[in-house]
Amino acid sequence: MPFSLADSNLAGQTYCAANVSAKSVIAVTTGMTGVILYNPIGSGVSAVINSVGWVWTTAPAAVHNIGLALAAPNVTVPSSLTAIGSGVLKANGLGNADKSLCKAYDAATLAVAPVIVRWSFGATYGSGVGESPAALIDYVNGGIILIPGAVMCFAAVTTTAVGMGSVCWSEVPFTGA
Repeated sequence: MPFSLADSNLAGQTYCAANVSAKSVIAVTTGMTGVILYNPIGSGVSAVINSVGWVWTTAPAAVHNIGLALAAPNVTVPSSLTAIGSGVLKANGLGNADKSLCKAYDAATLAVAPVIVRWSFGATYGSGVGESPAALIDYVNGGIILIPGAVMCFAAVTTTAVGMGSVCWSEVPFTGA
């Protein structure tokens, strides 16, 4: 049966999380900041990434790009964790997502450095001119799926990006790698 975002959301299997204050999105390393989504080992679900969003809060001094980075599944749980500002909420409006198996963070130390796999946002001008439309949204539409133990995070190149990000995902049964 094909995946339907609306059906997943109506079933209470779709979640969202966002920064609620400015965060720095940095180049890939094991100590990441910004938006980090972790699907724990043993969760039994795959996290289907539906969309990610970004708004700048500080004009960058130079051209830069923001991408989505993945860290392969690892048995070592991320550490030095800071929970994401909004918490994890059900996307259907029911509030706290106490049943979400994935975890969202503003900062985390990962077992291995992630690798950028998708370019999502970018500023084509420096010095505060032209880089901040109202909001940028990348409709990933399942193009990235986190299996248990995997991590997805925002990462920047050229210069640190300062702003707020968001992520929307659906949790579906894990059927094997």
